Amino acid sequence: MTESPAVAIVGAGMAGLAAAHYLAINHIDFEIYEALEKPGGRVATKHVDGLTLDQGFQIVLEDYPELRRLTAVSELPLNRLYPGVYLHETGDPLLLSDPRRIPGTKRQTLRTLSTLLRMPDWRSAGRYLNTTQPTIKDLGALLPQPLQDTVFAPLFRGITADPELTGPADFARFILKRLLNGYASLPTGGMAQLPAIVAERLSSHIHYLHRAVSVATGQLTLEDGSSVQADWIILAVAPPALEALLGLHLPPMRSIGYIHALSRRRLFGVPAVLLTSLGSPIYTVAPVSDISASYVNHDPERHLITASCDPTATPDELRTALALAVNCEPENLEFIELGVVKDALPRSTRTVAEIGQRVLLAGDYLVSPSMNGAIESGRKAAERVIRTTKRSAKELTIDD
Repeated sequence: MTESPAVAIVGAGMAGLAAAHYLAINHIDFEIYEALEKPGGRVATKHVDGLTLDQGFQIVLEDYPELRRLTAVSELPLNRLYPGVYLHETGDPLLLSDPRRIPGTKRQTLRTLSTLLRMPDWRSAGRYLNTTQPTIKDLGALLPQPLQDTVFAPLFRGITADPELTGPADFARFILKRLLNGYASLPTGGMAQLPAIVAERLSSHIHYLHRAVSVATGQLTLEDGSSVQADWIILAVAPPALEALLGLHLPPMRSIGYIHALSRRRLFGVPAVLLTSLGSPIYTVAPVSDISASYVNHDPERHLITASCDPTATPDELRTALALAVNCEPENLEFIELGVVKDALPRSTRTVAEIGQRVLLAGDYLVSPSMNGAIESGRKAAERVIRTTKRSAKELTIDD
């Protein structure tokens, strides 16, 4: 069997779905070929014993500009996190709130900040200004040491899965702006609900369980031996899959560990994320059932928390560290799942987005390790096709 769409998209993750969305609204024929049985890629959710379990702790930043372009965020079934974070302390965690959105917390926020704000190291500012490509760590060094160690570094360790914070400072500034301007949320049905909503509009053009095994100019070969002839091919897959298809050698991606656990009691006063101390193998802890009761099927007796963690730590180390972080006895935590999301977050790469004649790449590794980066990369790939198609149509009209 041979199919001949104008554009063949490999991968139905957020990058591939975004590319398809923009091709669709510009009336350009396309088909998506996805190796798995559902869309979303690394944005995945499963339902077990009445629990909604995302593949690790993921959130939707409502202020992501590319997400807002792709779909109406206000129409998504989202449950917002509290605008603030818990800071790990001996005893009960300390809550740092956003007083602009929770005005009643202004006094408490000022008291908390007074313990964290001291004179910064001005030598760090000089180093930052004289660095051509400053890192997240360089940016954090501009802050007073207590604020670095308690808020900034734990926050971005959890976001990037990189304790050394070697990513670009521009990415940290972008994320901070999104957090300050908008809310972080969880979809009612789990994170996979987001790609599912986008995929539903494109469902007649998505071929699940169709794994691509080789790519050549104008031709895609699938695992079942069938081939696809296309004017353009967009490879919207993660670097490991791309390496298998093309033999490219890309920077290795980072893995991240995660824990889903049930607590015998409610551990958090408000649905905010806990940032742990830098020495802990636990990075962040989120009270997901407090954020969205649908994650426990609205059962008030079940308290589900999800932690991101060091993927190399042992189960015993993680159990002890998680109990310490949330200030409870280890026996009061029931581990539902402990896993590792391999290749969860890309490292930056210099790979160009167009690698051959009408063969384009899409994926967050080309822009930034985020949902926003994935969607942006898909949009840019689609726009490359759209510009060329419209130019060719215009030239054809002139010739006629």
